[in-house]
Amino acid sequence: MRITSAVRRTRAKMTVSIAALAAGSLILTACSGSSDGASKLDGTYYIKDVNRTSNLGQLVVKGNNVSHHEYNCDGVYEKPGVTSTGEFNKDQSQIIWTVAGDDSRNKRTGSESISTSETSISISGSAYVRDNSDAGKALLDGYKTKCGT
Repeated sequence: MRITSAVRRTRAKMTVSIAALAAGSLILTACSGSSDGASKLDGTYYIKDVNRTSNLGQLVVKGNNVSHHEYNCDGVYEKPGVTSTGEFNKDQSQIIWTVAGDDSRNKRTGSESISTSETSISISGSAYVRDNSDAGKALLDGYKTKCGT
């Protein structure tokens, strides 16, 4: 009987240990999945009068990669007039611009500080609103009206 009792205790301890390892693994998996953090920011964001111009600014976030585009109302251009690309730093407190494009009007160089919310990303104090938010829809509607599209 002592052997049976000892075997039961050993099995019980193993079961508890396995359960603890499984729980720990789930926690680590959840943490590692969210360590990127940028995925919650994925999407398209807009700002009116970007860089103090009448242009529409667009920020596209995919993971840690960021692209910035500027559009005007000419209607002649199918692609943005100014484009930059960059990436978030490790703690997502800055965007480091890696490609400034070839337009001399480009203001996106070096690195810029950012702050984020569920519906916006602010770059150096200028708020870009998510396209599917109420503010984003209103901004895009206003821009379409302004441009006559």
